[in-house]
Amino acid sequence: MLQVLPKKLLWALGAAALVVAVLLPRMVEPYTVRVAALILVFTVFATGLNIILGFTGLLSFGHAAFFGVGAYVTARLLLDTGMPLLLVMVCATVGAGVVGLLVGLTSWRSGGDYLALVTLGVGQIFYLFLINEKELTGGATGLPGVPAGNFFGWDLAPLENTYTFILAVAVLVTIFAWVLGRSYFGRAMLAVREDEIIARAHGINVPLTKVLSFGIGSAIAGLAGVLQVLLLGFVGPATFKVDQSILVVEIVLIGGMATTIGPLLGSALVIGSTEYLRALADYRSAVFGVLMLVILLWRPGGLAQIFGLSSRTPNAVRLPFVGKYLTRRAVAARARKIGDGNAEDTREKEEVGR
Repeated sequence: MLQVLPKKLLWALGAAALVVAVLLPRMVEPYTVRVAALILVFTVFATGLNIILGFTGLLSFGHAAFFGVGAYVTARLLLDTGMPLLLVMVCATVGAGVVGLLVGLTSWRSGGDYLALVTLGVGQIFYLFLINEKELTGGATGLPGVPAGNFFGWDLAPLENTYTFILAVAVLVTIFAWVLGRSYFGRAMLAVREDEIIARAHGINVPLTKVLSFGIGSAIAGLAGVLQVLLLGFVGPATFKVDQSILVVEIVLIGGMATTIGPLLGSALVIGSTEYLRALADYRSAVFGVLMLVILLWRPGGLAQIFGLSSRTPNAVRLPFVGKYLTRRAVAARARKIGDGNAEDTREKEEVGR
């Protein structure tokens, strides 16, 4: 069994990695900086799906649609209005979150394979919408020449500034995910993922938890869409096909579900290898598919577990009123014990009544 690294060492490694990330534009060529920025964009993108899939256990094949909502809202506002970038980011993030809430409502009664099919349909409908609404989206050619704008007077046109801005947002989103995962709501999502019946027995509103997780994850995906537009200065429908949704699912699974660092590790491997191994582009899906199977069978916690960066495994849950992590088997055993105890009390009362 792989041991988890001590917390002090983890914090030291995190601080060192952050320093290297900040200094990266001064140490490497612009192409590498652009690839690093793209990895950070997908880190934010995957963090959104990690909340939906990793924490709540809801499989979504339409996550690229929320990514696209954020990107297109950003592009249209920057092209057509003089709105400050911060307000543009808020509009794009909230817009994607609202769409995610609406899609998440379908999880109220459906789940598992049915929900996956619903989100797959949403992703395909969104792609067709982008192709056909030429006046709004630019059709198949997209919307080129989107200005980067400035953030409170900070010009984001230079690549180094854009990279630093994306890095700052990615760090903030990662911190948010870390706090969320350790909150009451984060533990409620984990409980819902493991067993909805037991979660409901502990007083968790299961449908509301699902819908809110969809909204939060979609909003973060919309924020990633904002960063994508700022980096590329262009938005087109090809970026938001269903295969993009499948790609981000691979990132989450490879990096480690329900882990804070997993989206970054998965993005670094998947996006980095995609950019630097273009000669193997035709075999990318097969390679990542095999890699995903190997990781899931060998280390279900993904790269985060392999590198000893997380102790949380996909079958671990901490219920809101339980102070430690329990496996699904332990939770079920506890539920049976409670049920047996209640049954014993009932029998005793019946005997006394006689």
